[in-house]
Amino acid sequence: MVEFVGSPVATDEFQKIELFLSCRKLKDLDVFSKSDPRVIVFVDSGKGLTKVGQTEVIKNNLDPNFSTSIYVDYVFEIKQRIKFEVQDVDESKAELIGEAETTVGAIAGARNQTTILDLRTKSGKSAGKIVIKVDKVKESREQIYMQWAGVKLADVDGMFDKSDPFLRFQRKSGGGGDLLITHQTEHIMDNLNPVWKGFWISSQKLCNGDLDAPIIIECWDWEKSQKFKLIGQTSTTLRELKSGKKEFSLEHPKRKKPGTLKLNAFDVKETPTFFDYIRGGEQLNFIAAVDFTGSNGIPTNPTSLHALKTGGLNQYQQALWSIGEIILNYDYDKMVPMFGFGGKPKFPNFTSDKVLHCFPMTGNPTVAEVPGLQGMMDAYQNSLLHVELSGPTYFAPIISGAEQVAAASQFNNVYTVLLIITDGEIHDMKETVDKIVECQSLPLSIIIVGVGNEDFVNMKTLDSDGGRLRNSKGIYASRDIVQFVPLREFASNPALLAKEVLAEIPKQLVEYKMMVGKKPNPAVQHL
Repeated sequence: MVEFVGSPVATDEFQKIELFLSCRKLKDLDVFSKSDPRVIVFVDSGKGLTKVGQTEVIKNNLDPNFSTSIYVDYVFEIKQRIKFEVQDVDESKAELIGEAETTVGAIAGARNQTTILDLRTKSGKSAGKIVIKVDKVKESREQIYMQWAGVKLADVDGMFDKSDPFLRFQRKSGGGGDLLITHQTEHIMDNLNPVWKGFWISSQKLCNGDLDAPIIIECWDWEKSQKFKLIGQTSTTLRELKSGKKEFSLEHPKRKKPGTLKLNAFDVKETPTFFDYIRGGEQLNFIAAVDFTGSNGIPTNPTSLHALKTGGLNQYQQALWSIGEIILNYDYDKMVPMFGFGGKPKFPNFTSDKVLHCFPMTGNPTVAEVPGLQGMMDAYQNSLLHVELSGPTYFAPIISGAEQVAAASQFNNVYTVLLIITDGEIHDMKETVDKIVECQSLPLSIIIVGVGNEDFVNMKTLDSDGGRLRNSKGIYASRDIVQFVPLREFASNPALLAKEVLAEIPKQLVEYKMMVGKKPNPAVQHL
């Protein structure tokens, strides 16, 4: 018998797989338009269902094809329950259209790597179907940048309008050869010579890391009815793109001159990992902020969210402990600035008759840092004795403080993580959104944990689940820096809470570093 010693390799028993999702004949929940669907995916590997990813939202479409794929670890010997929730996402809420369950093994082993499941409402009624196509993942660190234009595209709109073209990129699955959507551009209205926005995509996503795998590019005419018309298509490979080819003639079975696609810009970068940056000396700077608004309830009242429990932790303590003990592993000095907001501090050496929206929880107006995890817990508990709860709930002052810290450390290999724990809605939503968009160019991530039983509509908006944030001047955020989690979904499992809350931090750190062109430093050698 031959024994292999060393790092584990991907095998049929342990394999990362990529799920490509689409839906058909969804139940329409909207009155004056069609549903705006997205899919959220949960996997149970033995410790309960945990969210592993979600697609983008597609507007007014009952037969959506999602370009955001979901990555899942497939373990042959474990029965992994997987659940798909299809939601209709409006500005104020997300409403369940239907859900379906199966196992990861059933999806991985399906004929032609395609699974079709019936979606059901909570009452068991039919709500349409979800189609899951699967492909094995070949790891690749390459990121590809492309910016495309159309030249003399065919007008398929008729006499009074011009085509509204968009591009759809597809690859063939490694198993059944089905086409899998990997990216879709925006559509440009009434333009036969469109210039689409540039985009980054991993070579794994584009062609599963295969230089010679066909990349199919389709040019479509967008229609509000969602009945798109094909203008033409072409095919290329990553090898051909790297060789410098710039022009690609479109073909159509019924059109002689459907037009040409032109590749205006192309670049390749190797993506470093979060661990690469940590090895090079990058550290996380942790800041915590706690909500002291009156809606929490007076701490001495047993029903208050701030009420201390004998032999247990309240929700604020759970969030501080679960998240703090993970992040502090990457914080060299373990000193944590602790701030309160929405209350009146009444410490012996620091009193205020005014509501403050960013005050140190140390009792010292000029010192905010406390030592380590226990220091955080002690500062919180002491503050309950010396802070008068008030309101309203303002986030912008707290984020402004974190912005100053992040700006001061952006050249020092320090990435700031701000944790905000709150019980309710925001009363300065416009200012908060403006501030978050302003912070997108800084080394900063914001974690919001919601305690209590509010619906947290505004928090979900800040999390950008329904699309990129846009400030009051119409400027869109170039990257997502906010992660929101309602604690009630994880109250019985602190480990899952930390995993859900912190899952985006490594990705956001790497995205920021790539955006500013900062490669990892050489690995730090410790004596």
